Amino acid sequence: MNKDIYPFYQAEDDFLYFFVSSGIKGDIQKAVVISDVPDSSNYPSDSVYNLGFGDVVAVSSSWILDDSPRSGNGDMPKVIATVALIAMDFLREHPWALLSLEGYVDEKSALQGKNHRNILYQRAIDSNWAELSTEFRFWGVKSGKTEDYIVGNQYDRILVNFK
Repeated sequence: MNKDIYPFYQAEDDFLYFFVSSGIKGDIQKAVVISDVPDSSNYPSDSVYNLGFGDVVAVSSSWILDDSPRSGNGDMPKVIATVALIAMDFLREHPWALLSLEGYVDEKSALQGKNHRNILYQRAIDSNWAELSTEFRFWGVKSGKTEDYIVGNQYDRILVNFK
């Protein structure tokens, strides 16, 4: 994907990435955390990892990843492109891994019965399908059933791995 992205760095733990979103609300520290999914029996691989991303929030002398806010920093395409590049880099470095993507359901999404973040992720995949599908394989999960990803369909969860 030839998109404008933020520079990011990988922490010593190669499942943790950081970048800064710069926009109309200032600089917001973001993180991507990739974590092992212990029960992967319903997926097409035994090595399943969840991708979580959000704002870094200071708590006491540490931090947490808060995936609930809508930052409204005016740079969503650049943030999504950065997260996508991190996901692609992770899959290239861990070609046996299957990455799971599921957007946080906030109050607005719950009230409307839609996962707006999944819709956003799927639009990014769909609009870059020709390029992405040559290197990565995608599945969609809907009502607990996994199927080959179909552009334009809405899914509860998206799975992707390196071909």
